[in-house]
Amino acid sequence: MAVTINQQPQYFQPGCNPFVWTFSSDQTYQENFSFIVELYLDGSLVSTHQVFNESGDFGKFDASGDIRCLLTSEMITTGSLLTFYDQANGLASIRVYEKFGIPATISTTYTASSNSIAWNASLRHLDFIDYDHLDYMVSRTNPNSGNILFLTDFPRTRKYFVGLYESAFLTFLTRSKPNVDFYIELFDITGSSVASYGNTITVSDVNVIDCSPQNLIANTTLTLIDFQSCAYYKITVQGLGVGIYSGLTEEFTFWIDTECHRYTTHRLHWLNKLGGWDSFTFTLVSTNSTKVNISDYQKERGQWNSDGSGWEYTRYHGEQMSFNKSAVDMTVLNSDWIHESVQNWIARDLYESPKVYLELSVGQYEPVKVMNPDYSLKQRRVDGLIRETVTLERTYTYNSQLT
Repeated sequence: MAVTINQQPQYFQPGCNPFVWTFSSDQTYQENFSFIVELYLDGSLVSTHQVFNESGDFGKFDASGDIRCLLTSEMITTGSLLTFYDQANGLASIRVYEKFGIPATISTTYTASSNSIAWNASLRHLDFIDYDHLDYMVSRTNPNSGNILFLTDFPRTRKYFVGLYESAFLTFLTRSKPNVDFYIELFDITGSSVASYGNTITVSDVNVIDCSPQNLIANTTLTLIDFQSCAYYKITVQGLGVGIYSGLTEEFTFWIDTECHRYTTHRLHWLNKLGGWDSFTFTLVSTNSTKVNISDYQKERGQWNSDGSGWEYTRYHGEQMSFNKSAVDMTVLNSDWIHESVQNWIARDLYESPKVYLELSVGQYEPVKVMNPDYSLKQRRVDGLIRETVTLERTYTYNSQLT
């Protein structure tokens, strides 16, 4: 009797997309045959499933339904340079047993899969079928070294802006535990280096770097004067350990937003499809409004007079009455003119994100709901100059006195 694991997820696999193992047995001809599959996450048994062979001797098991319920991504507010994103990932594996006979009994031996890391990402189908974990895994065994991507779909040909007092984040996957090298270099408008910093930092499987200028000042040797003197800065991570490749990521560039804005700006942060945090600042005028919900009832017209001997009609008694009002605040944000690739990125990632935050100040965020029910991927040749309008519902409601 033998079970063979024939196919399994990649070492890093999006946990909210199909997370499939296939397996086979040489005992499928037995009466009442089935596979018994145990799913483990971080070494703990999560669930047990009975699976029947579907194609000859082969069966399959998709763990995404269980895994996506166990992973969560919270906003980063630690104030550290790097935060382990352990609640957003888990080490997944299965054990496969055979069950057959009259009555059907489960074998005492099993075949175990290798481990795969599931993290809280959810790709669209076309992106998922082209997904390769080597595009994102920081490791000196990765042949894509030098081009390993951070977890964002922001168009790399455009400028990613951040203000001196705004937040920004980069998320990355690594097999280079326990340490990686972290590099940042600041440049002036001519491309000359202003300042730099490098250090070896401790990492987990999934990690978030707080790249906001104020946080970098607090956690490195860089100063406010350095950032005031620079036009942009580049961040790189390099894997350590055994391997024949450099283990370097891409150089991700942040441009300092030095424009004097006429209106109060609003910066949104959202969980993107790759499981990282993206950010964008809406710089044109915003508008605020409130939706008021009213509970009402109808009173009988008229009332008894003061001595109770007669029925009278007055203006102050009332008939249609209200009580228990609640109010929800709405905010409409407007972007400045943007490139169509940036609009497409905002529309596809922001509007479909389950978690969105409005930055109040560095490290202070309010959860909000994006209310845009649909979107268009705009094109310059069709839409001309492009801007984007986002409607937010603030999550804190006001409730009045009952009466």
